[in-house]
Amino acid sequence: MNIVNVKYEDQYNEKTFSGKEYSYFAEIKLSVGDIVEAPTQYGLKTARVSKIDIPEEKIINIKPYMRVITRKINKKEYLSDSSEYGVAA
Repeated sequence: MNIVNVKYEDQYNEKTFSGKEYSYFAEIKLSVGDIVEAPTQYGLKTARVSKIDIPEEKIINIKPYMRVITRKINKKEYLSDSSEYGVAA
């Protein structure tokens, strides 16, 4: 499983991603810039992949707490004005 970093969507400025990076395992192939659903303790959050291929030694202390990303959002539909967006192919 790949290790990636994401930044969550800003709760006040929709479709903007900033702030702290969070590490996740990824069950699917991801690239920098992909939009994903990231599981958090508060439910799913929209996030953008900021780094991929993170070495395991960088996450050794948080590994037991890390969650898994399983869904990529269709970026084109997400960035359009549509309120509904689907899973990317």
